[in-house]
Amino acid sequence: MDALLKNARELTPIHEHNGIYYKRDDLFKPFPGEELNGGKLRQAINLISSNLDLIRSDYHGKVATTGAIDSPQGLIITRVAAYYNLKSFVAFGNIGEEALRENNFIQQTRHFGGEVKSIYGIAFDDRLMPELRKLQQADEGNNFLIVKFGIDIEKNPCGIDCIADQVENLPDDLVNLVIPAGSGITSGAILRGIKKFNKKVKNIYIVHVSGKDRQETIDKIAPGAEYKYYADKTYKIHHIKRRVRVREDFYLDSIYEAKAYEWMLKNVYYDSEKTLFWVVGNANFYR
Repeated sequence: MDALLKNARELTPIHEHNGIYYKRDDLFKPFPGEELNGGKLRQAINLISSNLDLIRSDYHGKVATTGAIDSPQGLIITRVAAYYNLKSFVAFGNIGEEALRENNFIQQTRHFGGEVKSIYGIAFDDRLMPELRKLQQADEGNNFLIVKFGIDIEKNPCGIDCIADQVENLPDDLVNLVIPAGSGITSGAILRGIKKFNKKVKNIYIVHVSGKDRQETIDKIAPGAEYKYYADKTYKIHHIKRRVRVREDFYLDSIYEAKAYEWMLKNVYYDSEKTLFWVVGNANFYR
């Protein structure tokens, strides 16, 4: 097992601040001196490392994904690809030349060797992915393995398992577990981990702050799991940012975690019941 994959399988810690527990997956920072972190990075490492031979033999040593301008997905795939000496391509939609030059995620993606291009006039992934597949099929000599937005479930069952395994060090007597949701994949994987390690949690809240409903994805990954799903409509536009500091050296991600955290403070009796907030990751440094 290579050092990066071994690092990705180590448990991140549980911290307690002012009576609330935090699963600090944002402290998974495997690249020294770099801020890239979190569960999505762990999933990408597992996906790419488990498919290395296939990528090199059938896909010309190249991976590709779609990206949103405020998402670390493209940078994550490119950074992991660079570690394994693979090429990478990140496709965007509705991104002008100025953003392609100046956006920090895109700059960092290019820094690590990723090719970046706006391929369609709409930024939604369900429109971008067909266009990316057209590019893949148009030139067999430039074929690439496509990594879906949110990290593949079908090609990457180990990407579910590596998140589920992070449940192992959660306290056994939680009353409330609050999970921020983006694609729903991490949420489903955590639910699977709850069952795997037989954790007793009275209330599991999955808080989704933007985009389409993700319950179908969650239920596909963790069928029969019991949880309460909340689509918080407080923030009408996905890329609205919230700045939330838990303590002097601990900020929450401004797009996902901070919003779900504010929902928790308003709706969960965290001051009298043992509550844990799952910190999936933090991309503020690049925004």
